[in-house]
Parts: sequence; C-alpha cells; structure tokens
Amino acid sequence: MLTLVLLVPLLLLSNALAQVDTISEIQKTISVLVQRMNTAESSLKESQENLVKALQRVAVTESKLQQAETKLVQANVKRVQLESELKAGLNDMKNVGTKNSASITGLTQNLSSLQGKQTRHIAFSVGRSTSLTGNSDNTVITYDKIWLNDGNGFNKFNSYFVAPLSGVYMFTYNNLYHSNKNSFVLFMMNGKHVQSSQGYDANGGWGMSGNEIQLRLQKGDSVWLELGKNHYIYSNVYLYSSFTGQLIYQN
Repeated sequence: MLTLVLLVPLLLLSNALAQVDTISEIQKTISVLVQRMNTAESSLKESQENLVKALQRVAVTESKLQQAETKLVQANVKRVQLESELKAGLNDMKNVGTKNSASITGLTQNLSSLQGKQTRHIAFSVGRSTSLTGNSDNTVITYDKIWLNDGNGFNKFNSYFVAPLSGVYMFTYNNLYHSNKNSFVLFMMNGKHVQSSQGYDANGGWGMSGNEIQLRLQKGDSVWLELGKNHYIYSNVYLYSSFTGQLIYQN
C-alpha cells in the first residue's frame, strides 16, 4: 500500500514534468513562429515599400511618356506646318526661278548684244624690206615685217587683211619709186579694184607714192595691195614700202 502511495505522486510528478517539457517546446515553437512572423512582416513591409517606389516610378514614367506623346503630337503639327511652308516656298522659288530665268535670258541676250557691239582693238602695220618688179600680170605685194597686228586680221602668209568685225576701216599705203621706173599700186577689196596710187619721175629722181581710204567692211571681207604689171617699187632694210589699217568704229 505504501508503495502504491509513493508511486502515485511520482507518476503525477512525471506527468507534470512531461507537461512542462511540452509547454517549453510549445513556447519555443511559438517563439520561432513569432520570429518568422516578424521576419515575414518585415519582408512584407519592405516589399510594400518597394512596390510603392515601383508604382511611383511607373507614375513618373507614365507622366514622361504622356509628355513625350504631347511633344510628338506637337512635333507632327510643326512638321505639317513646315511641309506646308516648304511647299509654298518651293512654289515661290519656282515662280521666282521662272522670272529669274527670263531675266537671265534677257540679260544674256543683252550681254551678247553688247559683246557683239563692243569695240575691239583691230589694227595692223606692216612693211616690206625688198624691192619688187611686176611681171606680165598684177602681183600681190607681200610684207615681211609686221609691226602691229592687233585682232590678227592681217595674214602674214598672203598679206591679205580679213576684217574680224563689221565696221568702218581706214587704210594707208606708201611706196618708194626712183629713176624712170613707173610705180603703180592697186588697192583691192574682195577681188575688185577700189583705188590706186602712182609715182613716176622721168628725170630719174626719187619719190613716194601712196594713198588713203576709208571703207565699210563686213566681217570676212578681204583687202590687199597689188603691183601693176611691169611696174616697180623700191625698198630695202629701211622699209620704204608700208601698208597700215585700223578699225575706226563698228557697224
């Protein structure tokens, strides 16, 4: 009986101790759960804060996007205006270009006309260094000394002058004769006799013969001098025989 009495308290104490251990474990478990809940709450709070920040960034981005869309719309409106202004400007330029083209054409024509009428310096002066005796036909008098040939109208190969421009020209020519030899020189234009000069001294003296003429020539007309058949002109290094011409004014 005594043993039974002793066992009962022991059993009770054992159960109590077991219950104490269970409670301790429960408390530990609760503590762990509380910590986990606190950690979860902290994480949730942090997530909420991050979400708020993300939503704020989204709001800022949307605002910027709206501003960009507004600017894009304004830019499109400006582009349309610029395109319209550009088209109008191009049309104006075309009209101005047409007018300018007409003006330039007129100016070009006027310039060409002025250039055509612009007086050029045309003149020549040549001499002959040897005597010449005519034969049974007229002989072209050639010149081997060229002092001046502005405008290149004088041909040094055949001693013809070809008018570079239409206008009024003046020509002079002189030749020396002596003894009883007759000097007869013909001024020719385009194959026709226009004028002459003649010199003769029956007493065997010396003399100069020559003449001067002003003619209206067309561009391309030719003039030259011919020695009459069986006639004579005298010259040497002192160049007594000469032929000159110049443009006085254009037509």
